[in-house]
Amino acid sequence: MKLTWHNYRYYPYERELARRESAAVLPGVQMRESVGGLDLAGSFDTDSIRRLAYFSGLKKGQSFLPTKQHLLEATARSGKNRQATRYSTHGLHEYKGKFNPQVAKSLLNIFKVSPGDNVVDPFCGSGTTLVECAHMGVQGFGTDLNPLAVYIANAKLLALTTPVAQLRSVMARVEDRLRSAKNRRTCLSDNHRSRYLARWFDLPILHTIEITRSCIEAEAGSLAPIFLVIASNLLRDYSQQDPRDLRIRRRKSPIPETPFVGAFVCSAEQAFTRLDDVQSEIDTCELVSGMAAHYDTTVLTSQDIPVSFDAAITSPPYAMALPYIDTHRLSLVWLDLLDARRIPELDAKLVGSREIRGEARHKAIYDREFNAAGLPDQEAEFCSILQRALGSSDGFRRKSVPSLLYRYFTDMRNSFAEIRKVMKPGAPLGLIIGSNHTVLGGVRYEINTPAHLASLAKSVGWGLVESMPLQTYQRYGYHMNNAISSESLVILKA
Repeated sequence: MKLTWHNYRYYPYERELARRESAAVLPGVQMRESVGGLDLAGSFDTDSIRRLAYFSGLKKGQSFLPTKQHLLEATARSGKNRQATRYSTHGLHEYKGKFNPQVAKSLLNIFKVSPGDNVVDPFCGSGTTLVECAHMGVQGFGTDLNPLAVYIANAKLLALTTPVAQLRSVMARVEDRLRSAKNRRTCLSDNHRSRYLARWFDLPILHTIEITRSCIEAEAGSLAPIFLVIASNLLRDYSQQDPRDLRIRRRKSPIPETPFVGAFVCSAEQAFTRLDDVQSEIDTCELVSGMAAHYDTTVLTSQDIPVSFDAAITSPPYAMALPYIDTHRLSLVWLDLLDARRIPELDAKLVGSREIRGEARHKAIYDREFNAAGLPDQEAEFCSILQRALGSSDGFRRKSVPSLLYRYFTDMRNSFAEIRKVMKPGAPLGLIIGSNHTVLGGVRYEINTPAHLASLAKSVGWGLVESMPLQTYQRYGYHMNNAISSESLVILKA
């Protein structure tokens, strides 16, 4: 008997995770690596094979038992020899900073999480971990300060457990209503929301997206978030914002020739086709919905969380992180998730934000100099080194780096303390986190975020199990110079 690899090329860390998850799922089974996979010797439950993330299946003589992962990836693979990451509802809405769902699934196996267990993702983003939990019958709970991330995550989970026939029926009614409204112009309200959107959308397109939203809300009822998320994913392409840039900058490229409604209908059908394939491979009674909540992880236990968690898996932000609010501000405003006037305020609150505003700026500097937050010596001294490195030619953004980093360390230390309070004794926490760097006084300083986070977690009672390097894909485009240079998997124990 042999566990067979997928057809795509593996990074070394993926092979290592594959070995670990197979050992966890198949305890006591002897394994030997050979051409094409792992040879197995011993007795085991073949249902356990179906859980594995980094294997395509079990080959026994002429028979082949595929893993769920093999079947799921087959629904979304763009090339025979490429790893698929947008299967199921993972591709419903783009969200920068996502990590591969295969990593989350393998960690669920490595941590020996079983159906019915509870798993938390305290920086859940658009719900990668939660969707993988749902696939495995595990109750996932996620938190995030970005209301769009929470909205997308819950829409993905809702779509997973809604029969595709029902979604297509709703879509047919939405299309009928859109056709009836084709030549109608909606009356734009004279409020801050409409004025803000009018700055970024040509008026004919703004009328169209507003009508699309009203048609969805009129026909979809409680399923409206699924359809609104699909439409939201198109907004940047049809706006005057450069869709390739994470910041808000005017586009130089033309608006797509395909009308917005046509693109929305096409995107919805693609999503439903993919979801139909998923639901045909995974019995919907096996799926667990899970949920995401708009909570601040630094004060997590101030919320009413009724359960203790068996494991935690997350990809937290790093210092001076991606500008998540800037990147998604059009969707946040269009979906009425955030008043445009509150964008700077929310942006500055995110863990890892590159913004310090008002009195908080001065407080952060004061705290760093006197270490009022009581950070471990390693982190406090690193902030002091960066402060001393500042040169006269460094602009205001670089001058803020030591304070931003001090605040980030403080927020992450507080988050670790809060997460530990909701974990069962001995429960594991897996962090997928990248390192980054800064240049101060003309000198480049590496920020070893995995090591710093391990130090901060240990200072509030977590035990460090290990830190494992993960190879990263080469980044190209506008932000390649600011991309993280390496990633690590840090495993902690409560």
